[in-house]
Amino acid sequence: MNFDDVVSQVYNNGFCNLDNFLDTEDQIFLDACSKIYMSQKGDNFGKFAITSKSLLIKLVKLDLKKIYYSLILKRISKKYRFKELSSRILGAKTNLINIDTYFNDLSTDPVLDWHCDLSNKSMFKKGKIANPEMVSIKFFFYLTDVYSENGCLSYIPGSHKIVKEIGKLIFNKELDYQYYWSLKTLTDLVKKKEIRGKLEKYLGEDQVITFLANSDSILLEDKQKIFDIPVKKGGLIIFDEYGVHRGSQIKYNPRKVLRFFYRKKNIHEKFRYNKTV
Repeated sequence: MNFDDVVSQVYNNGFCNLDNFLDTEDQIFLDACSKIYMSQKGDNFGKFAITSKSLLIKLVKLDLKKIYYSLILKRISKKYRFKELSSRILGAKTNLINIDTYFNDLSTDPVLDWHCDLSNKSMFKKGKIANPEMVSIKFFFYLTDVYSENGCLSYIPGSHKIVKEIGKLIFNKELDYQYYWSLKTLTDLVKKKEIRGKLEKYLGEDQVITFLANSDSILLEDKQKIFDIPVKKGGLIIFDEYGVHRGSQIKYNPRKVLRFFYRKKNIHEKFRYNKTV
């Protein structure tokens, strides 16, 4: 893995795909781990202990097997220098905030349709808006082959810069909050004259034109597969969660993923509270 190349790809495109990443020993371990702890997304059974406090809780409960797997997974993250890599991508020191594993069964629907993370809707309802610096860099190990129509990640290159800039405009009160989680709502927002002008000012006209062209190819021309990223078992995808992405439908074989998330540490102001909500 060439660090400079990976950093450049994630910074500019929002993602990097690394095939045949895992060595044989780590592949065997992750397969064994997934057989024991594989669960539905969001199920705490599939989450691993990453802090001293969470490890202590597992110890009190005598969950020694979970402690063992948690420690080995953390060691694997250090072996592949994920913290160093995420820190370089984000330009600041990062912390590991999550390790989990989950599977998706066969379905005619996408795992999750085109969307961007951290669009603030749920937090906005609670009266607060997230600092866009809270973005995570995500590392996905695929424990099964993924490809078009079988669970692969799709990602619109460069879209992370658009989404982050909108988040900054809202957080800094240059723009009133508007919902933009889905690709359709995000595209409609970017096309508004005032917002497009601000984005072009901060990011450049070409960045905005390219995003809208890519978005229209999906929304208007139904070219759903052009941004698919097929990965063989043992491969790794690193991506900025701000980018517009989706998980494709799973028609042939269930999908298994093991994930590591990193976020900037010591963010001064994580939320801006909106007293009008």
